[in-house]
Amino acid sequence: MFKKALFILTLFTLANCGHVILVPPEIDLTPHKSVGLISFSIENAEGQLEELATQRFLQVITRFQTEIEVIELGTIDEVLGKVNKKTLDYESTKDIGEFFNVASFFYGEIKVSDVKPHIDIAALIRSLRIRASFDISMTSRLFSSETGATLWTDSSDRKGTLAFLSMSKDRLPYFDIRDQDETYKRLIEDLIYDLTRDFRPSKRRVRR
Repeated sequence: MFKKALFILTLFTLANCGHVILVPPEIDLTPHKSVGLISFSIENAEGQLEELATQRFLQVITRFQTEIEVIELGTIDEVLGKVNKKTLDYESTKDIGEFFNVASFFYGEIKVSDVKPHIDIAALIRSLRIRASFDISMTSRLFSSETGATLWTDSSDRKGTLAFLSMSKDRLPYFDIRDQDETYKRLIEDLIYDLTRDFRPSKRRVRR
C-alpha cells in the first residue's frame, strides 16, 4: 500500500513540475552584425586580469551570439589614440564607430579594492607574496557608436581570498594568471558568467 501511494505521489509531482524550456537571451545582438570589443581595463591592481577577462568575455559572447562578428579593437588608450581623443565621451564614441566601422562596441572595467593583507613576515621577505582578501568588481557597457548612447550596462562583484598575492613595485596587488593558483581563473569565470547573463539563453520551467 505504501509503495503504491509513493508511486502515485511521484506521478503527481512530475505532472505538476512541468517541463523546462530554453528562453532566448534578453539581448539579441544580431541586428548589430559587427560589434567592437575594447579590452577591459583594471584599476588599483596590476597583472593580467584584464587580459583574462577580455578573452573570457569574448568567448561567451561569440558562443551564444553566433550571428555577429566581434572585432577586438585594442586597449582603451590605443583606441582613443587612433581617433585622437583623450576620454570616452559622446564625440569619441561616434568617432570610434566610424574609424572601426562598428555600430556598437563593448568596454569594461575591473576595480580591486579593500585589499586586506595577512602578512607572514618571513614569506614577505622571501618573495614579496602575502595572503590577502579583497573586493573585486567588474562593469561593462555596450555603446551605440551611432548615437553615443549606452545601450546596455551591468556589473558583478565578488570577495576574493588568495593564499599568495604578489605586490608590485608600486605596492599594488599583482595578479599573475600564470600562477598555479586556479583562484584567479575561477574568480574571473564567476564574474563574467554574471556579467553576460543578458546575452546567454536561460532555462525556465513551465507548467504543463
